[in-house]
Amino acid sequence: MKKRWITGLSLLLTASLVAGCGGKEAGTDKNSGEDGGAINYSMQVWDSSYKWDTPINKKLEEKMGVSFEYLPIVDGGGSGASKVDVWLASEDYPDIINDSPLTIGKYKDAGAVIPLEDLIEEHGPNIKKKFGKYFDLLKDEEGHIYSLYGVNLATEPSPDSQASFLVQYDVLEEAGYPEIKTLDELYTILESYYKNHPKTEDGKDIIPFSGISGGLLDVNPALNAAGLPDHGFYEIKDDNVSFAMTSDESKEYLKFLNKLQNAGMLDKEVFSLNAEMAGAKITQGRVLATYMPAWLMRGYESSIIANGDYDKLYAKFPIMLHEGIEDLSNGLPPTSSSTNLAITTKAKNPERIIQLIDYLFTDEGQILVNWGIEGEHYDVVDGKRVRNAEFDTKLKSDPSVGTSEGIQGPFNRYSFGNGAKLDDGDYATPITKDYVASSYDDRTKEVLAKYGKQTWADFAAKPVIYPTMLWQLNTPEDAKPIAIKLEETWHKEAAKVILSKTDAEFESNWNEAVSQIEKNGKQKLDESMTQVWQDYMERYNQAVK
Repeated sequence: MKKRWITGLSLLLTASLVAGCGGKEAGTDKNSGEDGGAINYSMQVWDSSYKWDTPINKKLEEKMGVSFEYLPIVDGGGSGASKVDVWLASEDYPDIINDSPLTIGKYKDAGAVIPLEDLIEEHGPNIKKKFGKYFDLLKDEEGHIYSLYGVNLATEPSPDSQASFLVQYDVLEEAGYPEIKTLDELYTILESYYKNHPKTEDGKDIIPFSGISGGLLDVNPALNAAGLPDHGFYEIKDDNVSFAMTSDESKEYLKFLNKLQNAGMLDKEVFSLNAEMAGAKITQGRVLATYMPAWLMRGYESSIIANGDYDKLYAKFPIMLHEGIEDLSNGLPPTSSSTNLAITTKAKNPERIIQLIDYLFTDEGQILVNWGIEGEHYDVVDGKRVRNAEFDTKLKSDPSVGTSEGIQGPFNRYSFGNGAKLDDGDYATPITKDYVASSYDDRTKEVLAKYGKQTWADFAAKPVIYPTMLWQLNTPEDAKPIAIKLEETWHKEAAKVILSKTDAEFESNWNEAVSQIEKNGKQKLDESMTQVWQDYMERYNQAVK
C-alpha cells in the first residue's frame, strides 16, 4: 500500500526539515557555465542523505556539463508539502521540483514551471524512444508535458522482490517445509508449533502472529490475500473504484485475525505497535509469523543475521484467503509517476536539464547511475556486468556507501527497472537473480532448496501490467477529507471487529464497521475516485491506441 501512511513513515525516518532556497535565483551565486564549468542547478529532493559530490555524479558532471545543489525536504507530518507551497507563494523556488503530480499542478497553474514537449522534441530522442507507446501519457489534456519520470521496461519480477507474509524457518522445519498457500494452512502450522514449544524466548513471550498497527495490519494484508493489486484502500472492477475495506474479502481476513486473537496467538500489543516496536520483537526472535513488506523487513533481518540467529529468519510466501484465488497482486505499472521532475521558470538553459535526463534514458546512462563505474563498482566477467566484490562487501556492511558513492540518489528514479535488459542483452541494474541468490546466507539457501527455488521472487505470481496504480493519481481536493475520515474510521472499527469474543459479536461489530464507513461518505468517495480512474483510463487508452 504505497499511500499516505507508508509515505509518511518512510520520510519520518530521515532528518528534519531544512531551510529553503535562501533567496537563490537561477544564475545568482552559481556557475552559469559561461567559463567552461558545469552549470549548477538547485533541485528539490526527498532524502537528506543525498549529496552531489560522489564519484558517479562527478562522471555525470564531466559527461553532461551540469551539477546540482540538492535541497532536501523531509516530511515531519505534513511539513514537506507546506514547504513547497511556501516556495511557490514566495516565488522563491529551486530550478527543479521533484514532487507529486498535485504539487506540480499547483506550480503549473501559477505559471512557475515550463512546458517540456518542445525541449524533449529537440533534446530528448531517447526519452521518446524508451517511453514508446507510453510517451503520450506524459502529456496533459492540452498536449503539454510539465513533468518527467521513469518508464518501466522490466517484464519479470524484480529479483529482489518478495511476498509479505513471513514465516520463521524453524516453524517451517518442524512442519516439514510445506509451502503455505492459504490462511488456514498458516493458522494450522502456527497453532501446532505454539502448542509444542515453550511460550517464551529468552524470558519474553513468543508471539505466533504480529504486525504493525494501521494499514499493514488491516489493509494491505487483507487485499494482498485476496490477490488484489495494490491500489491502496481501493479495489477496481470494470473501471469502477470502491473503498475496498468493507468487502467480503476484507471481512474474511479480519476473521483470520479474530481467530488468532481468540486463540491467544495474536500479539496483545498489535494495535499500538509502530514499525520500530514491531521490528524489535522480530529481531528478538519472538515472532513466528507476520505481514511485513520487504523495504521494512530487510533491515530487521540484517539484525537477525548479525546476531547469528539464522533459524529466526523468515520465508516469504504469497498467502491467499483460501484456495482458488487468482493472484493478481503483483502489479507492475508502465511508469514510475508519483514523484515527478518539473523545471521551474528559475532555471536557465533548461535544455541542459533535458539533455541530462535524456542521457539517463540511454544504455550508457543506465549503466552509470545503476551499476556505477567499471573497475570501481562493477566488473565485466565473461561479457556480463557483475558487482565489484570489494565494493559489494562495503555496500553490504554499510548501506550508506550506496549514497556516498552515488549508486543511490534522485536519478535512480529513471531506472528501467530490475529485470529490464539493455540493448547489449545484459541487465540494466545489478539486482539480477544470480546476484540476489548469491547474497543469501547458507540457511536461507538451504530453505529455498527445500522448495526448489533460487530466490524468494520465484514464489511471486507473474507480474500484471496495469495502466497505473491508483496511488499514482491524485485524490481530488474535495474527496481528501472523506478519504482521511474513512481511513481513520476503518482502523478504529477494524480493531473492534478483530477483538470480538464470539461469532455473533464479530458479525455485529462488522456490520457496525460497514455502517460507519458508509455513513462517513463511502459512496461519495467511490464516485470521486471512479471519476479520477475513468478520466485517466480515457487518457491512457487514447495515448496507447
